[in-house]
Amino acid sequence: MNYSTTRLTILFSLAIIANLLFSSFPVFAASHLFSFIEFNIAFVLGLSLPVVLLVFVITPLPAINKCLPILLTITLLILLYLLNYFPQDYGSINLILSALILQTSCYWSLNYKAGESVSTLKLIVKNSIFILLLCLFVFLLFSELVSSQMAWLIFASVQMLTVLSYIWLMHRNTPEIKSRLINSLTVNVFFAISVYFWFGGHVSLNAFVGASVLTYLLTMANACWYLVNRLTNKASESKALSAKSAFIESYDPVTNLPNYQYALSLFEHSLKLNASARYAAIVFKPTNFQQVNSVLGHHNSDILLLQLAYSLQQSIVSHDELLNFSEQGSPVRLARLQGLHFLVAVDMSQNKHSDEIVIEKLCKELVLAVPEPMSFKSFSSFFTLAFGVAFVGKSSNNVSEVIAHAEDALLQAEQQHNQVSFFNEELAIFNIQQLQKMEQLKHAIQDNTLQWTLQPQIKLKSKRIMAFEMQVTWQRKSDELLDLAKIMSIAEQSGDAYALSRKMVDQTFKSLVELKGLNTLVPIAIKLTGDSLLEPDLVEYIEQQSLLHDVDCEFLLVEVHEAILLKASPQAKASIDQLKSLGINIVIDEFSGSYEALRYIRRLAISGIKIDCHMLANTASGSSDKAIINALITLTRKMDLPLIGTNINALAIEEMFIAMGGEHAQGKHYSNGVNTKELPHWLAAWQKQY
Repeated sequence: MNYSTTRLTILFSLAIIANLLFSSFPVFAASHLFSFIEFNIAFVLGLSLPVVLLVFVITPLPAINKCLPILLTITLLILLYLLNYFPQDYGSINLILSALILQTSCYWSLNYKAGESVSTLKLIVKNSIFILLLCLFVFLLFSELVSSQMAWLIFASVQMLTVLSYIWLMHRNTPEIKSRLINSLTVNVFFAISVYFWFGGHVSLNAFVGASVLTYLLTMANACWYLVNRLTNKASESKALSAKSAFIESYDPVTNLPNYQYALSLFEHSLKLNASARYAAIVFKPTNFQQVNSVLGHHNSDILLLQLAYSLQQSIVSHDELLNFSEQGSPVRLARLQGLHFLVAVDMSQNKHSDEIVIEKLCKELVLAVPEPMSFKSFSSFFTLAFGVAFVGKSSNNVSEVIAHAEDALLQAEQQHNQVSFFNEELAIFNIQQLQKMEQLKHAIQDNTLQWTLQPQIKLKSKRIMAFEMQVTWQRKSDELLDLAKIMSIAEQSGDAYALSRKMVDQTFKSLVELKGLNTLVPIAIKLTGDSLLEPDLVEYIEQQSLLHDVDCEFLLVEVHEAILLKASPQAKASIDQLKSLGINIVIDEFSGSYEALRYIRRLAISGIKIDCHMLANTASGSSDKAIINALITLTRKMDLPLIGTNINALAIEEMFIAMGGEHAQGKHYSNGVNTKELPHWLAAWQKQY
């Protein structure tokens, strides 16, 4: 049994004992019926029980001293008992009990200062005043300096003046508390006057008893009124706080739009209420907002995002066919999903035209609503929007899945540089196939079922092998062979890029050991992705493999795509510096000759660059592609930087490349790729031929 239950049991027991005590008087009960005073004793007992229970059961109880209602009830019951059974005796005791009733009622009324903490000093002063006042009254009553009636008049007057001064000092209290204090003061004045006239013989005993019980009743009612009001206010405050907390949890703090979870719940609820609705979920994003984050930082870019969200919301707020994501106030037709994605839901059930036409018209309206340009201080930018659309009921009946399908369509729109893309079965099949590829590639890397080959890089004049490039292919199906570029793309999507790079490093050092055994130790180049460069233990792993296979790191070439180098983070650039500290040479792959790339070359000690020559296959003399390659060859010669032409897949391309001044080449014209088992025979045949 817990503490609250124990208290409740004790109170019930005390109530039963009190009823037995005041109602089982055998002599009086047997001789006559209940008197007026006995009736009032029963009334007070019946009234006090629920009040005492209320005070003790409700916790925490604001600004209520639990002893006060008990003290007031017991004092009144003792007074009524003495008046009923000893009406001519105990006059002084009756006055003291009346004084205690008056003081308890006054003291209780002064506890209506709700919501404010009372200092210990103020509490001590207030308690001391009431105790001293009661002691003064007892002294006057028994000292015979003044009459009992005059003693009561002095006591009651001082008591009322004390309460009035307190009301005046507490003038900052709310009007409600002031009204309660004045009501309580009126009741206490009425009781003080009743005592004065009863003791003077001007009021009958029954009238005094009625006045006492009425004072008790009004004091209790006033206190319970205050208590209930405080509890109601507390509940209202708690409800308001909960509503505010729910609002904060349901809305995005940056854009003030409903967040994903809240929008999803309203979307699902709307579908349940309106079975005939045929919704289309439109997910869109500003496609070029990432550069704003990099220039302004997230805090400042959030201001532009808020401006964008407000403009878009205002442009479609009057469209009744759009789902309202707000349950109160003005309609909100826009919700923010994760990241930069926004959601609009359109009910197509009343549409009289093609769904695609209506949606494309809405998308154009949103595009036109984007401010041009959007500015923050001295920074300005033009934003473009891309849209993905999925229909409830076509792709799925589950709202979260429909939104996910719309996001897939949005991704397709970005990749294909379209403004609007609709989710369809082909896209769903493509996504499923991509997931299957990711899972299968993970197993292929773990089970080492990839095919590894070496493609030679040669000097054109002497046909001497200067290096090899490690290449990998994956026979995913009997009719589907994926090359290194496609494998790397899938690995980056599945998070297996670093695992693939580790496997490539392993295979490279094994091949270097094989070349070392054939007395043809030349460097082997490997391609690394940007994700692999971000791995902190990449350099350490390469160093471990070098020691394990007893092959120096200088025989390892690392090829990094130019775009990765130009966008590389400080962490990636630090990894490149660590690779160079091991003696590993860095080669820029698919070099474009851009100004930024040339600046990067000047900052780094690059061992070589590679350019793609496949466009020379059907290029007419004097074309722009040929001129660019020719200029790059001339530039690298002046910089004394080795240049390797890749994709030399035919004799005509080789001849054209040599005519331009090319000196190093790689391509299928020399070899499609050699695995380690065929390497001895291939090297022997190459040396015999050249």
